[in-house]
Amino acid sequence: MLAATGLAMATVTAVAVGGASAAQTHTTNRVVVDGLSLSPASPAAGASVTATAKVHATRTLQVQALTVAVRSASGAHSDFRASGPTTLGPSETVFTPASRTFAAGAYTYYVEYETADTWHRLTPTGSFTSNGSTVTPTSAATPAASATPSSSPSSTPSNSPSSTPSSSPSVSPSTSITSAPTTSTPTAPASASATASASASASASASASASASATPSATATTSAAGPSPVGIPGSWHEVFADEFNGTSLDTSKWNPNWLGCATCTTPPVNSSEQDAYAPSQVSVSGGSLHLTMAQQSTTVNGKTYPYRSGLVESSGKAQFTYGAFEARIYLPAGSGGIANWPAFWTDGQSWPTDGEMDVMEGLEGGACYHFHSPSGGPGGCASGDYSGWHTYGADWEPGSVTYYYDGKEVGKITTGITSAPQYLILNNGLNSSDAQPVAPSDMQVDYVRVWQH
Repeated sequence: MLAATGLAMATVTAVAVGGASAAQTHTTNRVVVDGLSLSPASPAAGASVTATAKVHATRTLQVQALTVAVRSASGAHSDFRASGPTTLGPSETVFTPASRTFAAGAYTYYVEYETADTWHRLTPTGSFTSNGSTVTPTSAATPAASATPSSSPSSTPSNSPSSTPSSSPSVSPSTSITSAPTTSTPTAPASASATASASASASASASASASASATPSATATTSAAGPSPVGIPGSWHEVFADEFNGTSLDTSKWNPNWLGCATCTTPPVNSSEQDAYAPSQVSVSGGSLHLTMAQQSTTVNGKTYPYRSGLVESSGKAQFTYGAFEARIYLPAGSGGIANWPAFWTDGQSWPTDGEMDVMEGLEGGACYHFHSPSGGPGGCASGDYSGWHTYGADWEPGSVTYYYDGKEVGKITTGITSAPQYLILNNGLNSSDAQPVAPSDMQVDYVRVWQH
């Protein structure tokens, strides 16, 4: 999204804590759960809980992610953090994700794995009650699809996979996989970049906000283990992650509008947009961030916009120079691919001097990438339909940015690459040129992660 001349703006892989693409039934017995347990088996509310899953595959299988999925009685996602890409085979693999806590209530849990951007649910299924008793996992003869709640005003696939191959005895030897969270959240002083119209003229609202303080990059925090960037080569440690597993936006990481106060409805990023951004259009539920668009006339600073929508940005809270940036996102479909003008992007504090990296922006139905600087805004669009759940990533290195969609390289830019820190932005925008707007619509984000070398 152009902070000044176009839009570029979240999932996961919906991977992260068990995020997923639209659920599909898994009909072949390729992956088998040999054991599944929680410790403690009957936890107190708020107590640390560790899951251990033992699995094997009937033949060598590359999976994008592996997780222990947890669903509340209402169907909300409370999954353990997923692994990164993993190879399963006839030898048993022991997967121990990072521990987590649960609020009081009843839950079910089971193993899921992801291949070809599809999540598959395995038996057995267990249940437990936080502050209560536990039930030993049992195999189900006829598995049922997991619940798919959504806070969206429109109907969209949830991040809950469903499929249930039968279990079988364990095999050995075993391989261990662990998934650990980062130990802290990066922070950075507040400051907003100037935003310009599609003709490259600076907008008044963005210019006013560009007067904030200096912008050192966020402090990196190393995690001993955890998910890796999908398809992006290199040695990485995670410095930022939001898995959106709670019930509200984490305001230590995000602001719920375009560079405004916590409760303000703000003008759009770009003068070509038809929507204002309101905190009321931002929510977290079912394991995802929801950025919802509604056809609702909204007046901001004397100008009326026919739509209002959701945006989050991390200015003043997290910003980075270089690294691997990734989000798994559900994009509503339009008549020719992606609907409207959604985006996952980063922006510097002084546009365009500090640069803007568009990891993904939906333009006329396509998924496109760009890097804007005083040198221009080179980029391109990936072929294919990227509506629905997909993973979008970018490897920002000195002098280059390489873009990866669903783990595959789709483009590389080597001119005009800046070196100033940039903050994260996700928004569900609508361009005035969009002939067939889709509203209501719900852009969902399963996770956002950033790694550095």
